[in-house]
Amino acid sequence: MLVKDILEKKDRKILSVEPNTTVWEAIRFMTKYDIGSVIVLKEGKLAGIFTERDLLHFASTDREAVFEKTVADLMSTTLTTMQPNDQVDEVLSIMLKKRIRHMPILDGNRLVGIVSIGDAVKAKIAKTEEENKNLKNYIYSESGFI
Repeated sequence: MLVKDILEKKDRKILSVEPNTTVWEAIRFMTKYDIGSVIVLKEGKLAGIFTERDLLHFASTDREAVFEKTVADLMSTTLTTMQPNDQVDEVLSIMLKKRIRHMPILDGNRLVGIVSIGDAVKAKIAKTEEENKNLKNYIYSESGFI
């Protein structure tokens, strides 16, 4: 299964904020949409990702300054990205290895979506169930049990 197969089933809207968005505004935005991260775009280009983890790490060191900061001050800028034609198994493996929960998907330099670890796991389970069903059908048809 390819990443683009996951993206085709998801809402195509990419939720994002600008780097100058305050942390408080980003928290309210993420809460409104019930998301654990938000893509940060600068002039339409991927600049970073702001996650619950980014917020927690900063808040644990300087809680008073949290609401004075912008997303640009806290966001992760060293991002691992994948492409629509990459295999979901590869994406899942990288996400588990790097302990990341949200993977931006780029087609060239254009952001086309984001895949969560939940999306990847769900796709992997669906693929495994389909393979299991096909194998059972094959076994039963070959053995004459059908």
